[in-house]
Amino acid sequence: MSAESARPPGRPRTRPLAALALALLGCGGAPGAARPAAWNAAPHGQKGASSGTGAERYFPLIDGHIYHYVTMSEGGEQGLLVARVHRADERHGELRFPSGVKRFEFTGEGVRRSDTGVYVLKEPIAPGTTWTGEHGGRARIAAVDAAVEVPAGRFTGCVQTVEERLGDRPARYVSTFCPDVGVVALEAASGASYEKAELKSYAPPVDVGPDGLQRAPAEPPPGAASP
Repeated sequence: MSAESARPPGRPRTRPLAALALALLGCGGAPGAARPAAWNAAPHGQKGASSGTGAERYFPLIDGHIYHYVTMSEGGEQGLLVARVHRADERHGELRFPSGVKRFEFTGEGVRRSDTGVYVLKEPIAPGTTWTGEHGGRARIAAVDAAVEVPAGRFTGCVQTVEERLGDRPARYVSTFCPDVGVVALEAASGASYEKAELKSYAPPVDVGPDGLQRAPAEPPPGAASP
């Protein structure tokens, strides 16, 4: 029996997003990156760590926090994507997926993939800042006051980046980073193919104690509208 035929009726299919490798949230990390032994294990990183950089506000890596995204392709096919944060120290952190790990470093120039050396957000956080993006195209900050509404709520004061790749495989990637939350929306388009991911929820981890299952209390993400 195939994995697809074994999927319970009505359960959303989880797509790997491999076709366009949606910006920060594509499955897996750099080639050869080890899979986490227990990506959903209890958090054990550094609590309260901060790099003190300006870009971190738009890409906070708070140890143990969990991001749930809903994904959709041009054909209307929906899926789910989950990432857990591990904060190694003040300058380094990870996004852990069931399929692999992406490692990041906060520097004076912005946020970069420490496993590839490519920046995902570059300082100064101002329209017109440009750099070579994750997919080999020219990335730029298009806006610093964007508003976006996703399943998790409405967010304002967001930074929106656009990466455009030309040549024989042209593609366009749009990422939205919101203050004190992180990646809220992603879009990728190449020819007739289109995919997007939107934040559904963002919260501290679930705490399992002797009295049963309890969720750690958390305030709503700054900038999110009330349900």
